[in-house]
Amino acid sequence: MRILRRGYNFIDGSDGLGHLDAGLFFVGFMRDAHKQFVPMQSALARNDRMMEYTEHTASAVFAVPPGLAEGAYWAQALLEP
Repeated sequence: MRILRRGYNFIDGSDGLGHLDAGLFFVGFMRDAHKQFVPMQSALARNDRMMEYTEHTASAVFAVPPGLAEGAYWAQALLEP
């Protein structure tokens, strides 16, 4: 599947017991999450041995309207046929 993606590492201190509160924020841009991201993530879950060491904590999907043309207003392409 083809998507535009980027990972951002973070470290947010420790939990008081010496364990780092650290992880990876994953940001991906795609046209259709069900056709692009879900099949890709399902294949990783089945076949990637690294999944044994990962913990998924949250996710979200947002609609991002296209850029503005001269004289257009924000989200015009989503609001008008």
